[in-house]
Amino acid sequence: MKYLIVFFVLVLSFSLFAFDVKGENLAALAQETAAKRSDAVKSSALEKTPTKAIQELDEMLDDFHIGKLTPKQEEENRELKRKIIHGTFDIRELSKLSLAKHWNEISIEEQNRFVKLLTDLLEEKAIFSKEQLAAKSKMAKKYKVIYKGHTFSDAKKQHSYVRTKVIVPSENIDITLNYKLKRQDGEWKIFDVIVDNASLIENYRYQFDSIIKKHGYPDLVRRMTEKLEEIRAKRRNTNSTEG
Repeated sequence: MKYLIVFFVLVLSFSLFAFDVKGENLAALAQETAAKRSDAVKSSALEKTPTKAIQELDEMLDDFHIGKLTPKQEEENRELKRKIIHGTFDIRELSKLSLAKHWNEISIEEQNRFVKLLTDLLEEKAIFSKEQLAAKSKMAKKYKVIYKGHTFSDAKKQHSYVRTKVIVPSENIDITLNYKLKRQDGEWKIFDVIVDNASLIENYRYQFDSIIKKHGYPDLVRRMTEKLEEIRAKRRNTNSTEG
């Protein structure tokens, strides 16, 4: 089910913050290491290329369940998405770049809270996207993922840009799906996703900056917290109804 990665990313990119600010839907407007690593870990990091990291992410989604799911399968989907978000994405870097100048205007405690809040939102929103993923996957019977290689954006080769393309001939779909990665603790972590030139970070940055300029940073946190509570309440209600 490699094609699921496209729609998983699209959900993270364009469906998370459907905030209405005075009638404006912002979602329509478009994420040296701290300690020395052992020689074995360094060797492993050198062997694993940025492109390989994306291929492994793609392969992880083979275990994603679609269709009518049992409670066990739903929990397995949730765990898979948590694993992807925590293990594959650098949410701190995504948060920092998305807040841009506002990141340095808040305290370390506020930064940590924001990272946790954004992580929780990504987890929850991805969980509620399984119906959309299942619907989109019907188009994925015949598709091709082309890995076009990677380049490094710094001399120390700690940042990379990976280019891929997804082609679905039967639906006349041709999607350019690129990734920005950062080497962290010997692993390549995604901090930005670019879908047909639409950047995840740029999308979030516009939304965050718009809210902060109009209403202040505390209001952004309030909106995000309320969105998280709303999503969790919806899940609880759904579970109690099904139970």
